[in-house]
Amino acid sequence: MTTPSMSMLTGATALGHVAELRSTPLSLLERFNRECGDLGQLRFAYQSVVIVNSPSLVGELLVEKARSFRKSRFIRAMLHPFVGDGLFTSEGDLWRRQRKVMAPIFHPGNLGTFADAMTGAATRCVDTWRSGQVVDVSRETTRIAMSVAGTTLFGIDTFDEADELGEALTVALRWASEASASLGLLGQVELSFGVRRVARWLRIDQQEGTRARRLVDGAVERLERPILLPGRRTSELRRAIAVLDERVARMIADRRASAMERPDLLTRLLVSRDEQGRPMSDRQLRDEILTLFVAGHETTATALAWAFYLLARHPDALARLESEVAELGGRLPTPADLPRLGYALAVFKESLRMYPPVPYYEREALEPVEIANRAFAPGTYFGVLPWAIHHRADWWPEPRRFDPLRHSPDLEEARPRYAYIPFGAGPRVCIGNHFALMEGPLVLATIVQRARLVPESPREVLPDPVALTFRPLGGIPMRAHLRSRLLGSPRSDSAVSESR
Repeated sequence: MTTPSMSMLTGATALGHVAELRSTPLSLLERFNRECGDLGQLRFAYQSVVIVNSPSLVGELLVEKARSFRKSRFIRAMLHPFVGDGLFTSEGDLWRRQRKVMAPIFHPGNLGTFADAMTGAATRCVDTWRSGQVVDVSRETTRIAMSVAGTTLFGIDTFDEADELGEALTVALRWASEASASLGLLGQVELSFGVRRVARWLRIDQQEGTRARRLVDGAVERLERPILLPGRRTSELRRAIAVLDERVARMIADRRASAMERPDLLTRLLVSRDEQGRPMSDRQLRDEILTLFVAGHETTATALAWAFYLLARHPDALARLESEVAELGGRLPTPADLPRLGYALAVFKESLRMYPPVPYYEREALEPVEIANRAFAPGTYFGVLPWAIHHRADWWPEPRRFDPLRHSPDLEEARPRYAYIPFGAGPRVCIGNHFALMEGPLVLATIVQRARLVPESPREVLPDPVALTFRPLGGIPMRAHLRSRLLGSPRSDSAVSESR
């Protein structure tokens, strides 16, 4: 492998690239592709982050040398107030144990049992619409995906609570995003790293069970959690977390009171035991449930919203999808129909390419490591920008063009393995990736069967630069025209009814 050049992206201010990332993120990512190519750096205040931006380097960082890295302290501190030590932020033995408990639920062979919940939630959502009504598609896909996550993973119906829970999650995610620009939080995290470095120099880190080691561990743990100063934003965050905590506590109490085990994730969490035979603490249960509840709906809801937005702007693609869905003959799609819904899957995948819900993966080096034939010291921060890789013309010709056919099997086979990473890669790849790739086309097909969504405005929708995920800024208002009969049903065409 040749050694690519590495330079700092131009345009850094006193706060680095924070301001541009929070105001015009797509412009910054396009500049990174032009100026830095495979390898470069961004600066956040006084901290530089090495960005790997090619499939081979992504493979090096996230897969081949994954053991040399951990999730960064900074990301953990940002997310800790509402997901704690859940699967997304935990490390080491805790992460491996929890992943092992959860993995069977998400095995591709088990996912077929979830299909009815997916199509049922989509049908229930459309049933609340009036023909000609303007709906915010991002809100509607959130209701659907949140309902699916609640039903399939935890055995609860969250459809009617989706707005309240969704608002609480939005507040928490926005707080985390705003914390990413906080000099105070960055200073805390860097101080924790300094404490660890001094402890290594004094060999305190090797003194298991000593008072000095306990003091160091306690100091680091406190520094890696944000200090919530009094103020409006902290009050909003606490109220949002209270809403989420109350729902999770009620969910756990109801399941324990019923003394009924269901074949879902909540049961697996409740009955799991560690190596000493101890059950999961209520706090750990809460952290895992919230992590999986957020991850279980956010990616799919965001990708579906973008999919309907893109379809509405590309009538030929919508017509092709409608033709494919009509072949179902007006019945709800099932897992057996997925091979016949290849274009629906391609549409969903293309929306994930163009607007990857998670805009940033990060890692922190645990030891001296080589990436791209360059030596890096422990504590170096690394990042991967999925949007940037998904818009490299090397692998995606005319990258800003919506083209589901990019995801045909032959073209997928011809591309480098890590040119497409909406779910990450390596040991920490999203545990629900197969779940999302089944839910996406099933929900698309179910809604297209029943309605045509037409843009209410010609304005271009952009990702919200202040959201932690690539949610559409300001939502996606569309007019829902309900079909007189299900698309493809006997004696029907694709005519649209103006009333129900």
